[in-house]
Amino acid sequence: MKNKTIKIIYSGLLAGFVSEGILGALFMSPPIQKILYNPDWQSKLFLEVTPTRDLFASIAGLVILSISHSWLFYVLQKSIPGKNWIYKGLFWGLAIWLMYWVFQEWFMFHTLLLEPLLLNLVELTILLVGSFIEGLIISKVLYEKPDNTESLS
Repeated sequence: MKNKTIKIIYSGLLAGFVSEGILGALFMSPPIQKILYNPDWQSKLFLEVTPTRDLFASIAGLVILSISHSWLFYVLQKSIPGKNWIYKGLFWGLAIWLMYWVFQEWFMFHTLLLEPLLLNLVELTILLVGSFIEGLIISKVLYEKPDNTESLS
């Protein structure tokens, strides 16, 4: 069990660091910055509040949260659709995106910071890429081939 715990923590940290690094690069790219921070499109409240956030704490929290995503994958792996680690990882990435990012974009950015829905959709598209990467890394590290001795009935 100790080895599994280390593997779960490792896969979560690895998936968190890689996916957050890619998301950071995408969100900091000049074309995305021009879209998301265009004062003609973006809400005034969003433009006032987002520069004050603590990026280190936010990113560190998301990387640590990835450990829970790894643990849940490990626990639920047999019930996750897919015949191999790739399909299971893509499904898991979609599940992370649906349960976390869609919720966050709607309640934090759209309803609280009044971000326009089209800009939410731009962000959600980028976040889906990061979620797929996170799910694939977790699945690659933790995937266990099904035991063929189990009954399928």
